[in-house]
Amino acid sequence: MTMATPSSIQDYISLAGLVETDFKFQGLKEELSHYDANSKEYLTALYNAMPLTNHADYRQFLKKQAVAVSEADLKLGLSPVYRNSLSPDHLVSTIHPNLSTSYDLFNFAVERFPDNDCLGQRVALDGTGKLSNNYVFETYQGIQDRSRNLGSGIMTVVNLKRKRKFEFNDFIVCFLSTNRKEWIISDLACQAYSLPNTALYETLGLDTSEHILNITESPVLILSKVNLYKALEMLPNLPHLSTLICMDELTSDELAQLNGPLLPKRTNGNGEHISVITMRQVEEIGANNKVPIIPPTPDSLYTISFTSGTTGTPKGVELNHSHIAAGITLALSIFRIPAAKRGNQLYDMCFLPLAHIFERMIVGYGLSAGVGLGFLHKADPAVLVEDLKILKPDFLSLVPRVLTKFEAGIKNGLQSETTSTVSKNVARNILDKKRVRFQSRGGPDHSIVNYMVFHKILIDKIRDSLGLTNASFLITGSAPISNDTLLFMKSALDCGIRQGYGLTETFAGVCLSEAHERDSGSCGGMAVTTECRLRSIPEMGYDAVRDLRGEVLLRGPQIFSGYFKNLKETRKVLSEDGWFSTGDIGYIDSKGRLTIIDRVKNFFKLAQGEYIAPEKIENIYLSSCPYLSQIFVHGDSLQTFLIAIVGLDLSIITPILHQKISGLKGTYGQELIKSLNQNREYKKEFLKLVNSFVKGLQGFEKVNNLYVGIEPLTLADDTITPTMKVKRSKAAVRYKAVLDSLYSEGSLIKAEKL
Repeated sequence: MTMATPSSIQDYISLAGLVETDFKFQGLKEELSHYDANSKEYLTALYNAMPLTNHADYRQFLKKQAVAVSEADLKLGLSPVYRNSLSPDHLVSTIHPNLSTSYDLFNFAVERFPDNDCLGQRVALDGTGKLSNNYVFETYQGIQDRSRNLGSGIMTVVNLKRKRKFEFNDFIVCFLSTNRKEWIISDLACQAYSLPNTALYETLGLDTSEHILNITESPVLILSKVNLYKALEMLPNLPHLSTLICMDELTSDELAQLNGPLLPKRTNGNGEHISVITMRQVEEIGANNKVPIIPPTPDSLYTISFTSGTTGTPKGVELNHSHIAAGITLALSIFRIPAAKRGNQLYDMCFLPLAHIFERMIVGYGLSAGVGLGFLHKADPAVLVEDLKILKPDFLSLVPRVLTKFEAGIKNGLQSETTSTVSKNVARNILDKKRVRFQSRGGPDHSIVNYMVFHKILIDKIRDSLGLTNASFLITGSAPISNDTLLFMKSALDCGIRQGYGLTETFAGVCLSEAHERDSGSCGGMAVTTECRLRSIPEMGYDAVRDLRGEVLLRGPQIFSGYFKNLKETRKVLSEDGWFSTGDIGYIDSKGRLTIIDRVKNFFKLAQGEYIAPEKIENIYLSSCPYLSQIFVHGDSLQTFLIAIVGLDLSIITPILHQKISGLKGTYGQELIKSLNQNREYKKEFLKLVNSFVKGLQGFEKVNNLYVGIEPLTLADDTITPTMKVKRSKAAVRYKAVLDSLYSEGSLIKAEKL
């Protein structure tokens, strides 16, 4: 087998090139040989032939999903390099040389599917105040036209103010909005004119938004109407911003007010006129003044994704068009569309925040494959199921907390007092049989009893109740999820679930588990776009050479180029030969699959000398117990046990507490929270309930006392990041008095067996 070396890392190949040169895919190569290798027909056939596992020995692939292509380095404490077993000799960077940017990929989708549904939403019914019970879509051709008009309009408006020629695209566009079709149209507009963009987080304070707008020197902000006054408040501190483009329609009176007395100043620091204008107006300007398209190259900067870690100022991750092209290639090479659906219009709900790179990757794949993307009718996760029932997507990306809520909802429904004993027993029997089947055999369940009995009696009802009627598979990422939840949801939905791993710096996922694996729980082997190795962390007890456990290092065409205007931080994590140090601790199993288990340096000692990794413990609690929405685990080197601040999902936990703790019956909301915190016995019973879910932790790693709240950690208090990671130092300061009180109260379970 070829051994990887630093000099060979740039030897990237396209997906088409892999098929043409690797004997494993000889059959597919012969199928494609009927077409000219640069033709639309060839590329369409290549798309339709995916995933790669369709053309390899799948059983053999499951046994070895990634393989070592180098030797371990004992001296440096480095494991072998692992690559996907379907492409051990090359890393794959794009689908085809002619499709090397996301702009190319979207245009090819428009060429193939001009009349397909592209972006859709529920619309208001005239005079009723109600929303339609269907999604109204614009076509791929229509969205391409709108995006090009918008891009042309942005170039015109910004450059007129700067007194520059219209073709100058030396500026960055900022977005400030929740998910909506105008967000995607704006992104596509930027792509058409090689304009880099970045997204501000709606949930962050003004200081962070001002920092991003100023460091990028962005002259234009595309935003939703609800964010207009936030932007006006920031304007005095934004010397470069000159144009605010509102995604929503504004009346002439509203525009007159915004461009008159409400503007705190009329010119920016560069002497450019400041104005508010609607997106439709900019599109009209662009349509009337057709600035020639400026197609990006693979090296063109696509986006700067600001990732605010648990400490310090947000870092801007620079991601080029080559990075998103590689990410879309990963998705195409892995996602399996059922044969019965091929050629049909498919749908996906654009649910996870577009400000994060995970959803950008999924959207990129969807827009390259003619998928219709739907949006929630309002920016509230509580309406997700309502809208899913209308859209009925074919696949969906979620975070573990949503899946655990689904799990709890299904279980509560099956155990409801209104459900008969017979129905409960039948449901339990079906789910038990499905669980046993998935644990004993991999792959979809094509048995007659499954479709003729299990689906009709239970599974179809569960799928319909969640709007997952048509779902072929689900994707989860951003945090670990328990095997129990994965197995239950696979059984209840009879649906494959893929768990992925990636970071902003890797343009989201670099590996993705197989949807129907018997032994689920890993993140799968490295995809064809990335290679991985592990580095020993001896101070944490991780040996990459002996145990294949250590810090995850990644390299390949999806890995970012650096942090925006921050060479110091870039050099900390990117080596000269291209290895990115993720800060995540993982292990590689005998099948070559990666599992994330910890974070580098997030550990401390308790008084008895035991090392504690709080993030690992928090992940286990969140993925194991459906009642918790947040947790901050805290320890003290002078103490012998752990304590925690936890957030509760009251919609799920309230009926459970009423059932388990008689004294809490009749209490709701803040009254229930107060009772739990003030009554030691109530809190003790609740803690025992929470700890009963937790497996895989030693006794000293379990929480011994806790404080509960509805949402104790918030962005406004700066105790968590936008990706819900705990800012430990900030949380410890905010809750110092509470933490001291918990230690004064002592352990609730110290004398009992954990």
